[in-house]
Amino acid sequence: MKVFRAVADSSCLIGLAQIELFALLRDLFLEVYISQAVHEEVVVKGRGEPGSNETESAVKDGWISIKAINDGIAVDALRTSLGRGESEVIILCKELRVDYALIDERTARYKAEIMDVKTMGILGLIDLAIEMGFSIDKEKSVKRLREVGFRLSDKLYRKMFSDSK
Repeated sequence: MKVFRAVADSSCLIGLAQIELFALLRDLFLEVYISQAVHEEVVVKGRGEPGSNETESAVKDGWISIKAINDGIAVDALRTSLGRGESEVIILCKELRVDYALIDERTARYKAEIMDVKTMGILGLIDLAIEMGFSIDKEKSVKRLREVGFRLSDKLYRKMFSDSK
């Protein structure tokens, strides 16, 4: 049952597309939003790259909505240590009062949590999907993420899958 609302950052859109789990966003969340900066980064500047077509189609189909930011000053304040997309995702979460910022970058997650914005990354999405009964091979998905350049330490990887060896 879909109960959560979320704002997605570029890295989640791209990463999920790369491992062919993009549809989890539609399947897991009641509402999914992206900021204008995230749309620009993934769909416009990223045309032809992973996540671009998937995001553009999801927007056209209406299950991902592009939302404008009202508090540009807050975005600018976060931009001292984060990119525009990450900054907009965090502020949009505050403005829309959604449940999660879908962000993987450590610094952005830290800043979000300081601002009382809950975060979830791709690994959390996979775990949530599995908890909700989706048939996903977590180890295969995480292995594929690492192959496409997703940063995950060997130590964490071993810890996650120590029982499978």
